[in-house]
Amino acid sequence: MTSTDLQQRLDYLVDRLRSTYDGIGHSSGRPYVYFMYHPSLESQTCRLVEDQLRTDTHLTFHHIDVLHLTIESLVGQEEQREALLNDPRKTNSATGIVRLWARRATTAINTCLENTKEDVRPVVVLRGLAALHPLSNPTMLMEFIAEKEPRNPRTGSIVPIVLLIPGTRLPQTSHVYLFLDQPRFRLNFYRGEEL
Repeated sequence: MTSTDLQQRLDYLVDRLRSTYDGIGHSSGRPYVYFMYHPSLESQTCRLVEDQLRTDTHLTFHHIDVLHLTIESLVGQEEQREALLNDPRKTNSATGIVRLWARRATTAINTCLENTKEDVRPVVVLRGLAALHPLSNPTMLMEFIAEKEPRNPRTGSIVPIVLLIPGTRLPQTSHVYLFLDQPRFRLNFYRGEEL
């Protein structure tokens, strides 16, 4: 995949958001759009996302960096996190941390949406999802976020969430991806659209 391919896919994403904003998620059950890119293209993807997913007269983009969110949420708990990373079998602790991250992500999303004007169509972009590794993955995060799905406070409608996922889609499969392009992290998308 080249940066031209990424740019074309981002163009398609923006066009899809503009043209079918209210229909995103109707067929899949959730308004999540999974945008896959190879991990080796991280810096190119970040630059293109900054250039192309920008607020205009049609859409208002809110970018949330999951890396910063995960770091800030565990300040003062470095020893506990390190112990958990050294013994990943402590799944209850890992699940608790992932739930914390999901609550923080939901809070960040709701904060972004607080001042939404009635004629605005907001879109949330979650980036830096590699920060979830090794305790979690995008699928698990979105399962927890779906428990209190963010909505536009003015209209009550669902808000599309674009997830920028470093990984690869498996050819000739539907809803299956390799997080961080690692075969051991073969996952299913959680009720969303793939792009």
